[in-house]
Amino acid sequence: MNARVHISLSVRDLDASVAFYTGLFGRSPAKRRDDYANWRLDAPGLMLALVTGTDTGPRGDEHLGIELDDIETLERLKGEIEGRGVDVRPEESAVCCYATAEKFWVTDPDGNPWEFWVKTGEADVMHPVPTACCAPESEAEAVEAQPAEKASGGCCG
Repeated sequence: MNARVHISLSVRDLDASVAFYTGLFGRSPAKRRDDYANWRLDAPGLMLALVTGTDTGPRGDEHLGIELDDIETLERLKGEIEGRGVDVRPEESAVCCYATAEKFWVTDPDGNPWEFWVKTGEADVMHPVPTACCAPESEAEAVEAQPAEKASGGCCG
């Protein structure tokens, strides 16, 4: 199975972090936006995403993940994991990190979310704009959203 480990980190200063990781990996990000950057490395198999935040503590969107090559592998792995009794939360036609994807999520006993996905295209937005049904009524509600709710699509499912 060809795969990459995926790590998404919250950073305070995206420019400084991009400079650091560019030096570390010896190459510029594969994708760069005002609030986001990522590297897709083959050796080691890593997809590192940096997302700007007000602090580097948990923001609710940090997670670990594995990017897979094709939908067939994603579906096979999902079935195998479900067959072992692990709760799997699918997320179809997802828009995240300026890309579209098919994915599923699992959560470890400590609450760490793991994402398994296949990139299906590019997107012009980091996340889709919520519709009236799922827009938080206040900024506090938006901040309090849990990763599992995001992963399962919340009320917009």
